[in-house]
Amino acid sequence: MARFRGYPQAVRTDNGPEFTSRAFMAWAQGHGIRHILIEPGRPMQNGYIESFNGKFRDECLSLEWLRSRAEANVIIETWRRHFNEVRPHSSLGYQTPAAFAARLKAQDAASVPATGRTAAVYGASALRPVAQPSRQGQSSEGTRVDFSS
Repeated sequence: MARFRGYPQAVRTDNGPEFTSRAFMAWAQGHGIRHILIEPGRPMQNGYIESFNGKFRDECLSLEWLRSRAEANVIIETWRRHFNEVRPHSSLGYQTPAAFAARLKAQDAASVPATGRTAAVYGASALRPVAQPSRQGQSSEGTRVDFSS
């Protein structure tokens, strides 16, 4: 997804070996990504990703026997599409992320309720999101969200 949206400014991870390896550290540094480690034994410092990881493990990885990298790519991509385009999310009012994004894009910015991300983007009184979207790889025209059709 980095080729479409750019790389994030920072990545917050636990202290697992996959995130403290030289290869990961070199990758992050090579793309200008700040690596933030949570405190050991404090998974709720990264609660969103811990929740996602649990769903990914329970709904995909624990159900499959991955025999090759190619097979893993197919299985994980199938699950990702299901997660984003078919599976409703309670945090999005039981809509899929794709449907939620399409609805936001179709709405006029003035008619969007001042909550969550929309409030943060338009400076309303709701709390700002924990992680700001990456601005890397976007033109100055692409930094503003356009909700009009």
